[in-house]
Amino acid sequence: MASGHHDENELLPITWPFRAAGTVMVFTTIWFCVGFAIQGQDNGHTLAGHMPIFWVGVYLTIALVIFGGVLNFYRERKRRSLLEQQ
Repeated sequence: MASGHHDENELLPITWPFRAAGTVMVFTTIWFCVGFAIQGQDNGHTLAGHMPIFWVGVYLTIALVIFGGVLNFYRERKRRSLLEQQ
């Protein structure tokens, strides 16, 4: 590979942080609903760490979205600088 040549896919926006955030949010929502379903049966059972785990999932989702946005911002800047050099 020549030193000035870049793979076309190398400079495309990445999507894995957003897909991971969506997956985490789905599992977080399921955890949230299951926790209230268990508590709502009036059998005295509760889901251990119900709300703390829910909030960790929400914060992790937000962090992944921000990380993906920042990463794509810098990849776009790199792509534009390489295009201007050509």
